[in-house]
Amino acid sequence: MKICLVNTYHYRRGGDSTYTFDLAELLRSRGHQVVHFAMKHPRNEKSEFEQYFVEHVDFLEIHETGRFFDKIRALGRSLYSREARRKFARLLDATHPDVIHLQNFRRHLTFSIVQEARRRDIPVIYTAHDYDPICPNSLLFSDGQICDVCAGKHYYRALFRRCKQGSIAGTLAIVLEGTFVRVMNLYRSIDMIVTPSEFLRTKLLQYGFDESRVVAIHNFIDADDYEPSYGGSGIIYYGRLAPEKGLIGLLQAASKVRDVHVMIAGDGPLKGTLKDLKERLGCRNVEMLGYVEHESLMDIIRTAAAVAMPSICYENFPYSILEAFALGKPVIASNIGGMPEIVHHGETGLLFEPGNWLALADHMLYLDRNPDKAEAMGKRARHLVERCFNADNHYRQLKQVYTIVRGGSSL
Repeated sequence: MKICLVNTYHYRRGGDSTYTFDLAELLRSRGHQVVHFAMKHPRNEKSEFEQYFVEHVDFLEIHETGRFFDKIRALGRSLYSREARRKFARLLDATHPDVIHLQNFRRHLTFSIVQEARRRDIPVIYTAHDYDPICPNSLLFSDGQICDVCAGKHYYRALFRRCKQGSIAGTLAIVLEGTFVRVMNLYRSIDMIVTPSEFLRTKLLQYGFDESRVVAIHNFIDADDYEPSYGGSGIIYYGRLAPEKGLIGLLQAASKVRDVHVMIAGDGPLKGTLKDLKERLGCRNVEMLGYVEHESLMDIIRTAAAVAMPSICYENFPYSILEAFALGKPVIASNIGGMPEIVHHGETGLLFEPGNWLALADHMLYLDRNPDKAEAMGKRARHLVERCFNADNHYRQLKQVYTIVRGGSSL
């Protein structure tokens, strides 16, 4: 069987890209052929299909610095891309896939490619890695807090909050694009939507998606690729340095437990703010590591007692938690979004209510001071990913979805 995997970026830059590459490897290991479609980018991995990729475009840069007519053209391009449809048609003619499996594709690749697939009667499924189907900025988070004022349909309300990185032009663009998708009811052209968490599935149903066409399948990880190390000292956060990740609160918690070594690895728009706050709070126990290459980062995580995920947004199903578990580390996570589906309090980690930084501080101190407890939780966490979040389980469930959308034809 031949599956076409579609994702905007063809390099590892987030959960959607990580999943795309891991899924491609999984499908090939089961004897299937994989075709890729994406946008060109200087950091892309090599692909035999890159001749079909669409040209790179940075919408945010255009909306912030481009001329008026450039912004209008960019808006039109985000709604419907003739280039994407034309190149996707060429790819389909050359490869004849049996299933189209979309990841993140809106705005850069657009629903135009779905129309091309439907014209050929090729079944289409879509894995929703974020809240894009119901939220214009895809996070259900704005102005430092959980936000559902658009309620899956009133996207104009996002303009009052400048939801796209504080930019009026950028917010207007996503509002118009989201409204276009909703008014045209474009998701009806997708046969099945897969959500990595039950939480996201519930949200989609809450805002009107058909229950029979949305299924939750958890992400997976190959634990054999990760050498575990149980116990350790200190707490580490790794990931994007962004407001929704709760990192200001993490520093506030760290200031309460000054003998606990806290590491923050990653880069992002909050980097400068975090460095300034660290100095103001006098957090000498906090080490800002910046961006760390993956293998070096894994080695650093192995030395820690636990991983912190203090997000104040609805996290979906973070790969970082699966990685932490595979490395034998318990996770201290906010009790929000899809994270409680993975982190079981007292078993594979500790949960705290979002924004309760004193509770976070207590949890960090507890696991740092009790390496035997951290080790026991880490072992249970490793066992959980081996037993539940493995490639075999994921393939079995995804195979059922592929079979359904193909009208019962088996893989």
